[in-house]
Amino acid sequence: MNVAIPILHNQIAPCFEAAKQFEIHSIKNKRIVSSKKIKCVASEGFMRVRLLRLYEVQTIICNGIKNFYKDQLLAMGVSVIPNINQQISAALDLYLHGELNKYEVTQDSSETDQIVSHDDLVSWADELFRNNGYSVSLSSEEDTYLIDLIAKMNCPVCGKQIKIAVCCGAQIYKAEQEIKEFHHNTKTQFNARVYVYLMNPKLEKSCKDYGIEYLSPENKIKNLDKSCSSLIPILQRPIEGHEKAFNLAV
Repeated sequence: MNVAIPILHNQIAPCFEAAKQFEIHSIKNKRIVSSKKIKCVASEGFMRVRLLRLYEVQTIICNGIKNFYKDQLLAMGVSVIPNINQQISAALDLYLHGELNKYEVTQDSSETDQIVSHDDLVSWADELFRNNGYSVSLSSEEDTYLIDLIAKMNCPVCGKQIKIAVCCGAQIYKAEQEIKEFHHNTKTQFNARVYVYLMNPKLEKSCKDYGIEYLSPENKIKNLDKSCSSLIPILQRPIEGHEKAFNLAV
């Protein structure tokens, strides 16, 4: 089993998503058989989640961690032991003896429920579309500043290209205004539009009214895909001219 700890000097780092260094410990029969340190200089917390997956970590012992990242780790099958604030050696000793949970404290919800950074939403969306067979590029057009990513895929039915504009929220102060501007900037030159943000029924309704797909990292995308008859991954809403790919009558 591989156990990861975000570190700051000899202590567990106060914030998972800002930690610059991790210790990875390989444990067998309640004993540490090897250890190594790895660095993460990226600004996004999402890159730390990916790093732990790369090193096949099964458990992470940490101090503060936002619910967004905790949910991502849990979805990967990684056990999360949060709110541990002490020296690394002491925390490891308690973990090996099955006593670490005794030292957990209630975390202030104001810390865990902070808004996730725009960079993390972009990273999450980029990986989601790539993993589902899309080619993805960053938008470079000045007149479409609300577009973060452009995802493309050939329709599995007609072979024509499907072009999707992706906007990750939190770029401007009012998200509803952001959705409105995103709609007006993209309604003619793209086959579909996707808005990415945390779960918010009000914003989801706004997107629905404008014909925009709403995606949240907090939703179980895989389950949504299984329940949808679409041949085009991720998208739930039929695309004009590609209705057959959604098993709908033209």
